[in-house]
Amino acid sequence: MSTAGTSGPGCVPLSDEDRAILDLECATVVGHVLHMAMLEGPPLTAAGLREQIAARLPAAPELRYRLDERDGVPVWVPDADLDLARHVVDAPDSPYDEGALRALVAHRFAQHLDRDRPLWSLDVAPLAGGGTALVWRVHHALADGATMTRLSHTVLYDEEPAGPATGAAASPPATVHADHERRRAHLMGLISREFTVGPSRSPFDGELSTHRDVAFVDTDLAALHAAARSAGATVNDAFLAVLAGGLRRWVDHHAGEVTDLRVRVPVSLPREDPSAGNRDSAFDLPLPVHVTDPLERLRAVHALTTARKDARDAALLDDLLHRLAEVSPPLRRVCDRLRATARAFTVSVSNVPGPRAPVAVLGRRVRATWPLAEIGFHHALRVTAASMVDVLSFGVTVDPGLVPDVDVLADGLRAEAGLLVAACGTDPDRQTSPDRREATSR
Repeated sequence: MSTAGTSGPGCVPLSDEDRAILDLECATVVGHVLHMAMLEGPPLTAAGLREQIAARLPAAPELRYRLDERDGVPVWVPDADLDLARHVVDAPDSPYDEGALRALVAHRFAQHLDRDRPLWSLDVAPLAGGGTALVWRVHHALADGATMTRLSHTVLYDEEPAGPATGAAASPPATVHADHERRRAHLMGLISREFTVGPSRSPFDGELSTHRDVAFVDTDLAALHAAARSAGATVNDAFLAVLAGGLRRWVDHHAGEVTDLRVRVPVSLPREDPSAGNRDSAFDLPLPVHVTDPLERLRAVHALTTARKDARDAALLDDLLHRLAEVSPPLRRVCDRLRATARAFTVSVSNVPGPRAPVAVLGRRVRATWPLAEIGFHHALRVTAASMVDVLSFGVTVDPGLVPDVDVLADGLRAEAGLLVAACGTDPDRQTSPDRREATSR
């Protein structure tokens, strides 16, 4: 959501990216993200949570905005009649065991948010084994994963975690006397890497339905980080290596042929105006699904991601696509269609860093954050991850008609995380450092 400029009193124009996200929605695709905070302690009620959110809402103005139109142009306008009782509700039929909670989340996730009201909703779901799940959906036009983390601190968590705030990384300085031929070579290399489609059909391609299935996996972030460090890699590399292993197990389970699957990794680029809306870039790379050894797979992933980062592929791609939009909108649309095909990439992933120190909601400690993002046309599988102190949680979203047996993938992720840690022979208590987690992509 962009907060730059207005087209009337209290109005905020939608950015091009916000409009594109809204336009993607249809009967079979929703446009929101979901973060589920898993709380310990006595059950929480919606009434108690509404009181805290109401007191903090002025610090999160985007949660008050709804869609409207001015002079034929879509805009955000403050909703003077915002009723928190319609946005923060007690989930029905509580308490929830694991299966019932997954069913609730899958059902809620597949529902479109009401565009006549601010585009968010939160279900308070007490759990059968104790604790509470806060099932929070926010439209991607208002927030992405990183924004969800900020909003959680603003309206949910009792207090900010200890430690200095993490600022955005600075943009690489522009080279005034750049070597033109070198830049051209980099750009051509980018086009070759990002716009070359694979030779085989994706196992996750097909016509989407309105049904969703979900799964969640908690892993030991400190152990994964230590394993990555021991191999000279990053925790994001470990995340991708674990994903590759989990995908291999799912493909094996369905007696498919194991080949490299291209994964799209989003990257947050520094902006001169941080409030200028949702503009991220990404790079694609072939996951070494065929590699069976977890340590060898991690090293292969690290080599691939390092090459992408050294070449600044995400920044160059962002610049290329925006220049194409200015010079030739039809060519930009052709490129967008090409990059959206199942042969351009197979699985979209995201990894959002969360609090490094314990946080709580109304005195109840948050033990984990479970994230979900929507699948898309030709891509019936989506994998997200979010951290909470020393827990890295995977969230898996699928269309069950196209990607059955989501538990096979979830169990595979859990098993591969353990195998990677064991293969590296690491002890997280000895190998962690004050800067345990690298800056992660959205």
